Amino acid sequence: MSMGGKFIAIVAIFKTRFKIYMRYTGWFVMAFIYPIFTTLMPVFLAISVSGSIQNASMTFYKYSGTKDMIFYILVGATVWSVSVNIIWDFGMWLYEEMEAGTLEQLLLSPATVSELLLGSILYTIVVSFTTAIISLFIAGLLFGYMHYILTMEFLVAMLIIAIGFVPLMGMSVFFGALVLKIKEPWSFFNFLTAFLVFIAGVFYPITVLSPIARYIAVAFPATLQIADSRAIILHLEFIFSPEIDLLIIISYAISWPIIGAIMFNRVERELKRRGSIGAH
Repeated sequence: MSMGGKFIAIVAIFKTRFKIYMRYTGWFVMAFIYPIFTTLMPVFLAISVSGSIQNASMTFYKYSGTKDMIFYILVGATVWSVSVNIIWDFGMWLYEEMEAGTLEQLLLSPATVSELLLGSILYTIVVSFTTAIISLFIAGLLFGYMHYILTMEFLVAMLIIAIGFVPLMGMSVFFGALVLKIKEPWSFFNFLTAFLVFIAGVFYPITVLSPIARYIAVAFPATLQIADSRAIILHLEFIFSPEIDLLIIISYAISWPIIGAIMFNRVERELKRRGSIGAH
């Protein structure tokens, strides 16, 4: 297929998924509400335990280095919502196609797997990142944090987060391969999502975790996205240093797409030999 044909295939996948998404307005509305709702849950819990937002902020300051507890958690919840969407979306899309009985036709189309992936991931990144930025602006207006958002540091943090999308795309392909293999991904995804939301430091700095848990956390790209974006915007400590953190993210951006591609190709070849690639 020519380069023009490849581009048309990628855009067609993007348009198809985007049209389906826009038909369900509830998804669109929840995309704005979810990061704010996720932020307020631990905040309300902290207030109920400490007695006031001031006491909660002072306690939070001892462990995080900032008194802006709500914005700190908001950044984590927003980056997490985008990251987890990218990780699971491709796999869950394959699962939905498998359930509908159209996966084999999709994989037999002239479009290659890489084009299907790029079109699907492009849709996820555009929708998730756009709604996340709008959600941040809404929260910034509601809670008075626009002085953090309308800065050059905020743009630099967005760049770091964008670089972190590359390894997440590789992870998306990897988990997409697992979906094809295990056929029933919900229990696995629910467990892993619950595990990662705590290990990645969405609501708190990973420095409160044990050393072993911190090593596990750093192996997950979203941990670096969350911690480094907070460090840049709120002038906090990086996990290691700006240079080392960036080097780790770049190394993940190189290694995870390769791991994902190898895993997917291996599973695809195995299932084609068995004739069970579309079986559910």
